[in-house]
Amino acid sequence: MKRVLNLLFNDFTNDNRVLKESRSLQTNGFDVTLLATHFKKELPKEEVIEGFKVRRINVGRIKLLPLNLILFWIKVVFLYKKEDIIHSNDLYALPPAAFIKKFINKRVKVVYDCHEHETEAQIYNGKKLLKKLAQIFEKKLIYSADSIITVSKSIAEDYVKMYKIELPKLVLNSPPYQGNKVYDLLRKDLGISKDKTIFLFQGNYIAGRGVDDLIGVFERIEERNTNIVLVLLMYGKGVEYIKEKVKNAKNIFFHEKVSVLEYMKYVSSADWGIYLMENNCKNSDYALPNKIFDYIMGGLPVVVSNLKEMGSFVRGYEIGITVNSQDQEEILDVLEKIHHNSGEEYMQALEKVAKKYSWEEQEKVLLKIYNSL
Repeated sequence: MKRVLNLLFNDFTNDNRVLKESRSLQTNGFDVTLLATHFKKELPKEEVIEGFKVRRINVGRIKLLPLNLILFWIKVVFLYKKEDIIHSNDLYALPPAAFIKKFINKRVKVVYDCHEHETEAQIYNGKKLLKKLAQIFEKKLIYSADSIITVSKSIAEDYVKMYKIELPKLVLNSPPYQGNKVYDLLRKDLGISKDKTIFLFQGNYIAGRGVDDLIGVFERIEERNTNIVLVLLMYGKGVEYIKEKVKNAKNIFFHEKVSVLEYMKYVSSADWGIYLMENNCKNSDYALPNKIFDYIMGGLPVVVSNLKEMGSFVRGYEIGITVNSQDQEEILDVLEKIHHNSGEEYMQALEKVAKKYSWEEQEKVLLKIYNSL
């Protein structure tokens, strides 16, 4: 049984992609250890989750990125240099894997899993030096990878142009197939009447992801259409700000984070999914976010920004409507025309896409990669 070290530079509390990959590998004949950080001391240092081992290591008492990273890298190199495969999630986790392969264990195989366009992400906006350092790191280290995984076709093609490498494999961050299961939890929890059409935005609050603009749209649309409402199923550092911002709105509801086991039931309780992501970096333009696949798996047609990857995906499969996220009048016109039964025309296409892009299909790609190493 081959040993897999899955490296993740966070505490592993809500990373569904890493959970699914680790579980799939463990249940298909690999011995998986997920190594994460241990900033939140209330989390156990060691535990077993769905069959695979999770270990969290101390990387400093205070959060200071350079120090935390260096400590993480040093501990990985000293403690885990005899693994068969190292799976590096994101650029932060690639340096120790590359170092081990070059100087210590030349037989180790390295999988580089790019959860986004690593050096073109929003976090580098206005930080030219930091971005340049990230680009240097990736350019120097990417060739140590035996296999590279990305999350959209556009990102994969751009990596080929940047580094003259083979086309990375696509493992999309989609949920398991669940079939046509419909729930009504949002209406029950939030007291939303049956005649209202529910638009859902779910996920971590991050500035620049369009949430503030989305709230502004629904504040305006209340004057034009009282039959549509927005539910924000959110978590993260900024949620208190969001809760305060919408507390007096009649057509915007905030719902606290729910457990992973209940999550898709809540998604399928809405009528439409919505994501007005801003085009503020190349990563956003090239992204195919996991929330889109959550909406699809929940049977929700979508209204999304007309970005390169996300827009072409939605139009190509005819599963919703694309809009200019910077044109509020266009968005208002689109939403105003949507009524309670207007999503039915998309149901057949949504079912086909849900099956085609389910995690069960993504798992096949992942296992093919690993079985070839």
